[in-house]
Amino acid sequence: MTLLFPLGLAALASLLLPLLIHLARRTEQRPTDFAALRWLRQKPRPRHRPRFDELPLLAIRLLLLAAIALVLAQPVRMAVGETQAVVAVLPGARIPADTGARRIWLAPGFPPISARVPDGPLPTGSLIRQLDAELPPRATLTIVVPRILDGADAERPRVSRPVVWRIAGEGRAPGRPIPPPLPRVQGDPAAPGMRYVVAALRAAGGSRPSTGGPVIRLAPGPLPAALVREVEAGRTVLVAATATVPAAPTSVVWRDDEGAPLVEAQSLGRGRLLRFVRPLTPRAMPQLLEPGFPDRLLALFAAPAEPTRALADAYRPQPGAAAPAPPARPVWPWLAVAVAIVFLVERWLATRPTRVGAR
Repeated sequence: MTLLFPLGLAALASLLLPLLIHLARRTEQRPTDFAALRWLRQKPRPRHRPRFDELPLLAIRLLLLAAIALVLAQPVRMAVGETQAVVAVLPGARIPADTGARRIWLAPGFPPISARVPDGPLPTGSLIRQLDAELPPRATLTIVVPRILDGADAERPRVSRPVVWRIAGEGRAPGRPIPPPLPRVQGDPAAPGMRYVVAALRAAGGSRPSTGGPVIRLAPGPLPAALVREVEAGRTVLVAATATVPAAPTSVVWRDDEGAPLVEAQSLGRGRLLRFVRPLTPRAMPQLLEPGFPDRLLALFAAPAEPTRALADAYRPQPGAAAPAPPARPVWPWLAVAVAIVFLVERWLATRPTRVGAR
């Protein structure tokens, strides 16, 4: 058990309030003097000790304030003692026999092994790290992978627990890559080079242009402010040589056979701004008429390729990661219900007709 907001216990200082109220408002017994008392010998009055009336009501009020302070501190129960055996299977590996352990797919959401096999490439390294972070500290983990796995990143996964790394199966054939969305074309249909670009995109095929995908703008002059903001937010835009672009360092991303630049790129926020450096005419840029122009045009918008396949033996997880925090289960909702019950009991004791001094 631990507290998410220990400062809430400062509310325990309010326990003094009921004590002071019960001392100040205890049942008063007023003495009534009569004439014969003056002939009696004066005796010193005994000293009064502090005395609390209605002890049940006082106790329930103290309990109510203590429970409220505990709710403010937000107690949670840490599940540090939970132990379980988990077997994660990467699609493409042979599913091991059922040994009573929890068997899941090494896929987003970690579905049970009885679910449908996930399709498409999977970020294996990221999934291993995520699974290690989500499991309780004392859970045991077995990962079953094929001999060749996809979704590897540049660094071997680092985990916080010993992992049983089992290699079973050769792996599945990589799926057909999904074609990237075609860029949207903006500009005057009669602009120089427009018909070559449109024809190249039709010949390239692929999916339809996406509203959030790349843009080809063939228009002179400065870029619209809205388009600049889209580039800064992460979009890739290709503009004509006559367009005015912000001053920034550039790099050549497409050269002709002689090494002369055809397209330059510059970073703008989180996106990229590409620009033709030649007019889009066959005389200035003969590449417009080449058969490979559609593929080369789409390659400008493709993300840099990264190696994702690796041998399972070389991708075995290594220890050394920080131990994940154990899952916390909140307790304060139950305390809130207890506070409500104690409050009702306190109201009943405080307003009952038979209470001393109620009349």
